Amino acid sequence: MQTARLSFVPLQITFGRVFFGLLAVVAVLVWQRGRLPKPGVVWAHAAFVGLMTNVIPFTLFAWAETRVSSVLAGLFNAATPLFTALFALAIVPSERLTRQRVLGLITGFAGVLVVMGVWQGLSGDLVGSLACLGATLCYGVGVPWTRRFLAVRPEGGPSLMGAQLLCSSVVMAVLCLFLTDLPTSVQVSSVLAVAVLGALATGLAFIWMYRVIALAGSVVSASVTYATPLVSTLLGILLLGETLTWNQPLGAVIVLIGAALVQGLIGRPASERRPSSS
Repeated sequence: MQTARLSFVPLQITFGRVFFGLLAVVAVLVWQRGRLPKPGVVWAHAAFVGLMTNVIPFTLFAWAETRVSSVLAGLFNAATPLFTALFALAIVPSERLTRQRVLGLITGFAGVLVVMGVWQGLSGDLVGSLACLGATLCYGVGVPWTRRFLAVRPEGGPSLMGAQLLCSSVVMAVLCLFLTDLPTSVQVSSVLAVAVLGALATGLAFIWMYRVIALAGSVVSASVTYATPLVSTLLGILLLGETLTWNQPLGAVIVLIGAALVQGLIGRPASERRPSSS
């Protein structure tokens, strides 16, 4: 990631991710002999989800990692199920607030504050942390929106993801054209890194995510981000020589406890625990 930052600015990284992701999805569509959705309201939903789960969060995370470590950025991803559960209450009609969910939301937000180390004041690293938090919040909106308006549609994940990434690619192409300059020095490793992020971590991963959202619901599907802090911490320490401060893993654990309370994974009898339909 450090090499990519030397070659590309955050907007260009986001464009690369959605563009290479689009190419991967198109390859899947060709292989399955599928096609993009027909013109209609589905494209409006795809464009909105693209903004919430691709354009804005990818750019915020790319910018934030010029100020904070990849370890910290990964830890903030642990808050995704929390924000997903919060916004699912408003977006998915079947969702209702309960005392346990309120307790979980409060606990989770307290954990976010611990991860951020808010007692250290509003300084450089906190600005980067707020950018990570904003990206995670966008995911919290995008996932339940996908559940309600896209994942249940008959077109299927590759078709819907193709529409989403096409909209995102057009938006990012325009932004890059007017707001960035052409890179002066591009390393092959940087291009390969962005291509892998796009094809695997964006295109193919989001196709699978559509399937999980349709089958298990938005809150349960967002739980896959529990693995992100583990991977980012391991790779950040081993490959980039990054370090942890005491409050970061502690806050992440508090966030996970809050998310588990919201989802009903703890705090009620096992016989009453069922996958969320949100």
